[in-house]
Amino acid sequence: MTIASERRGNVMTADAFVARSEIFRRVLDQVHRLARSGTAPILLEGESGTGKTLLARYLHDVSPRSARPFHSVVLSTLDDSLASSDLFGHVAGAFTDARRSRTGHFVASQGSTLLLDEIGKASRSLQGKLLHAIEYNEVTPVGSDVCVHVDVRIVAATNVPLSLLVDQEQFLPDLAARFGYFRIVVPALRDRKADIPELVEQCVVRHAAEFGYTSVPVVSSDLISILQLAPWPTNLRGLDSAVQYLLANANGYHELQTRHCVGPLEHIVQDPQAHRVGQSIEHTAALVAELGTISAAAKALGVPRSTIQRRLKKSDQSGPHQVIPEEYGPVEAKAEPLATM
Repeated sequence: MTIASERRGNVMTADAFVARSEIFRRVLDQVHRLARSGTAPILLEGESGTGKTLLARYLHDVSPRSARPFHSVVLSTLDDSLASSDLFGHVAGAFTDARRSRTGHFVASQGSTLLLDEIGKASRSLQGKLLHAIEYNEVTPVGSDVCVHVDVRIVAATNVPLSLLVDQEQFLPDLAARFGYFRIVVPALRDRKADIPELVEQCVVRHAAEFGYTSVPVVSSDLISILQLAPWPTNLRGLDSAVQYLLANANGYHELQTRHCVGPLEHIVQDPQAHRVGQSIEHTAALVAELGTISAAAKALGVPRSTIQRRLKKSDQSGPHQVIPEEYGPVEAKAEPLATM
């Protein structure tokens, strides 16, 4: 599942992302600031399925290196015995079957960006070699005595915090320290509830034709409210799969409804506590505060503005809540201070 549906030419743009939630707007702001930071390695940390690879591509596209192709490698897929060859290259005759020289990912990424995905699963031996490459901007192909200078912006991604892996003695502290300042935490989908209605719409548009729809179906407000409350442990990938399942169950019907939540999705509609939370006064007040306007909250929940206003009135009677009036417009994202190296 991706969180972007549009590219201009070969370049990803900010309007390709759904970022109604303040937490994700801050992430995009941080990506922009760090993309300008030169060659400092960047860490994307977040659960599986949150869109780290897509953000890495976007970071490359808004960086001074965007004219060069983006490169990526999933470290967990590399055979440990051949990982050095894959990353740093080898010369002919370096080992059995090395009939000719090979350019590794680092050299192939000269002047560009290289994503090291699942860096937390790299072996300790490989971590040491990565540390040297990042520290000194050079690699040594397997079987060679000559170092090759590389000019590569490294972006690493992990679904397990490196600090935790360091505590468990599974990751080199020195390598983790190289990403200590330039770190972006990608939020889980459950923390981006305000983005879910538009993300669902993107998924429906993307997959409707695959399931035989001649026109794009709408999604009922009740179903949107329920989808906003689901835990989504697999994040964006899980949401995408769920929407495809809903399209299949609706069987061409013009509207996706809660009654189409059968089989693996039954638990979503059968959780009365989740439903009560979705309709709660506190949830509504918090959503208005997050999105900045009553209209935005009404659209996110799929209810009339009058319903939001009625809940906010009850909220005021039950206790003080900071709610932003309609006339002030959306909340602007506040950039967090960036530490310097």
